[in-house]
Amino acid sequence: MRPEERQNLEGFSAPMTKAKVEAALNDKEGLYPKRWGSDFYHHYKEDIALFAEMGFKTFRLSIAWSRIFPKGDETQPNEEGLAFYDAVFDELNKYGIEPLVTLSHYETPIHLALEYGGWKDRRVIGFFECYVWTVFERYKNKVKYWLTFNEINIMGISGYVSGGLLFEDRKQNFQDLYQAAHHQFVASSLAVKAAREINPDFKVGMMLARMQAYAATCNPLDVMEEIQKDHENLFFSDVQVRGKYPSYAQRFFKQNGIELQIEDGDLELLAQYPVDFMSFSYYMSSVVRAQEEASGEKTAGNFSMGEKILI
Repeated sequence: MRPEERQNLEGFSAPMTKAKVEAALNDKEGLYPKRWGSDFYHHYKEDIALFAEMGFKTFRLSIAWSRIFPKGDETQPNEEGLAFYDAVFDELNKYGIEPLVTLSHYETPIHLALEYGGWKDRRVIGFFECYVWTVFERYKNKVKYWLTFNEINIMGISGYVSGGLLFEDRKQNFQDLYQAAHHQFVASSLAVKAAREINPDFKVGMMLARMQAYAATCNPLDVMEEIQKDHENLFFSDVQVRGKYPSYAQRFFKQNGIELQIEDGDLELLAQYPVDFMSFSYYMSSVVRAQEEASGEKTAGNFSMGEKILI
């Protein structure tokens, strides 16, 4: 997917505006807020019992940031929300199930999106750090394994879903997307730093939405397209795992006029506090070609349309 295509995506990745958010908040009939779901809040005990019956030993769940700090920028947490997760972790412990906890899973508090513009505002790092310290201290004897951001590379596709970014011109802005990503990288390293101070036994990881690409042919242009596709995904894990921006990212920034606002100490923080492990959700494999338009028959795929190829 070329850079200009990523700026004009539709559906799941469509740029979000303030008007669209407010319309969704006022909608009492549609899908938002999440009116249909598993209702884990009221059924977690029976759900975990069923999970244990299946013999599973690890349970991945996410703490809702807005359940702990409803607006995101408060100084005092919501005790009712903290108590709920205490109960969940105690229930998991009863069955000998290890929790794997995600700190931010596509749920930046809406107040931070509307009032601050989401993760493109550096102040959100401080709000996240406050939240992280709160839950790390609260659950330091109940949770060992943590993930900072769910599928952090989705920031390169959907700024609103991943970081609460709004684009009033309905066109995703690379400057804002990658500035927000930088702020999340810094926030992730601060979470690792906090973990080292609160409980040295903590293991803090990153999480990637993995979509493996293969060149459609051995044409060098197709091979280069495959490499570019991989870079779109692996840039995010390279920074968090290796602790520095890769050279190909610097080239991409230059080619697309992206000038990150990096403050003193940011790069040192990334280098000093990389994650302990990498996790991923595997969505699909795909083949890519360099030509502008697919010449074959289009067909439905997982997450996006594709071209039918006979082998």
